[in-house]
Amino acid sequence: MFSFLDQIRHAHDAAELEHLFSLALADLGFREWAYQVVHADTIVDEEPLILTTYPEAWHAHYAASGYHLIDPVVRLGPRQVTPFQWSALSFGIEPTPDQRRMFDEAEEFGVAEGVGIPIHGPNGALAMASMVSDEAPEALTRLLARSGHEVHLISLAFHNALRDLGGFGRARQAPMQLSARERECLLWYAKGKSMWEIAAILRISRRTVHYYMENVRRKLGTANSMEAVLRATMSGLINP
Repeated sequence: MFSFLDQIRHAHDAAELEHLFSLALADLGFREWAYQVVHADTIVDEEPLILTTYPEAWHAHYAASGYHLIDPVVRLGPRQVTPFQWSALSFGIEPTPDQRRMFDEAEEFGVAEGVGIPIHGPNGALAMASMVSDEAPEALTRLLARSGHEVHLISLAFHNALRDLGGFGRARQAPMQLSARERECLLWYAKGKSMWEIAAILRISRRTVHYYMENVRRKLGTANSMEAVLRATMSGLINP
């Protein structure tokens, strides 16, 4: 995980990030992936913003057919908190005729079942990473149970690295600054310490630790503390 973080810190462009992401996922047993920024105000005629290694023909057909508007992984996936298997989203829910057609066509391209990774950013920003494997559905379930946490962190790191590179029309952000105490709290959090343990180690109150961690998340523009650890590590602010 930290080897991947170190590599993407030195990536010069989105293409290099995509290559490193592909290698990291391949090591975990996934052969192809897709990344999509999810907009709450999606316009029907607007082509979705997608990066993918899926077959080019499928990608073009998916976008041209407007499947991003009906795909359960894109529409329902961001409501999840942890990685999930695609089929779990439709469990007990009958797919619409359009969704059934999409699933049948996806199967022809070998992308009918896979894993979804919800990415929650600051200010309600949402993105989805998805990946497929050569494993049968039962084996994919075991793969998700074994590697779900790691693939979640890798996807978060990929998302943050793209944002920092200005991959979606954003300029590079100014260098981030954390106070010495904020770095201490974040570093201990990265090492697996709880708020109570950090408070005891630093001899401050738990409320003060919470205050510092809130400042860290705000400064780094992250939705949670684990994402803050990833961004701070990638930026060289801490070295767990």
